[in-house]
Amino acid sequence: MARQLGWRDDQSLSLAAQAALIQGSVRSGPPHTQSDRRMLQTSFDWLKRLVFGRARTTPGASPFAEGTGPSRLLILRHAEKTGEKSDRRLSPAGQKRARQLVSYIPQQFGRPDFLVAASNSKKSRRPRDTLEPLASALGLGIIDEIDDEDVDQVVEHLSDGDYAGAFGIISWRHSEIAALMAVLGAPIGSYPDPWPESVFDQILEITYAKAGAVSVRKISQPF
Repeated sequence: MARQLGWRDDQSLSLAAQAALIQGSVRSGPPHTQSDRRMLQTSFDWLKRLVFGRARTTPGASPFAEGTGPSRLLILRHAEKTGEKSDRRLSPAGQKRARQLVSYIPQQFGRPDFLVAASNSKKSRRPRDTLEPLASALGLGIIDEIDDEDVDQVVEHLSDGDYAGAFGIISWRHSEIAALMAVLGAPIGSYPDPWPESVFDQILEITYAKAGAVSVRKISQPF
């Protein structure tokens, strides 16, 4: 994949230079389909992590610059799956949970300003499926272009001024929720790490204070 996306078998080029080449193909190369651009961006993100490591966020401190970033986030795992490896969708129980979130979230937390779901994969589109009933009821789109492993991209995306002071919901895959919470500045010990395989009903509410402090509240869905 790396060679297809711009990687060169040239020992004179450093890893950082290779990253720059791939980034250039993402931003300024010939026209690509959305799928091509997503694959290029994923490759660049992977190489950037290889070169520079994952972005460091101080536990308990906001990763967002002053005047940017949301004021509150709800982080939840996608709803129940069938357990069959070939089935990318929610189980009947998962579909029911997704429908119940339509009334539960606005009543308990208020109307969200935006929705984010981990991007669809060959094995799963459950993060998006979980939010679709809520999105339909509220007339909101779902931001679903970030791979679940690219948690740094969530911070980068939400650092846009358009999200300043906003309230959003993020539906993710359980294997990467701890990494997501870490880059979002959650204090150590405030979230499950690892997330239990059998848990689908927990919500993590992140609140960002004006002074930059971060607090996390755990809520169990009552269904």
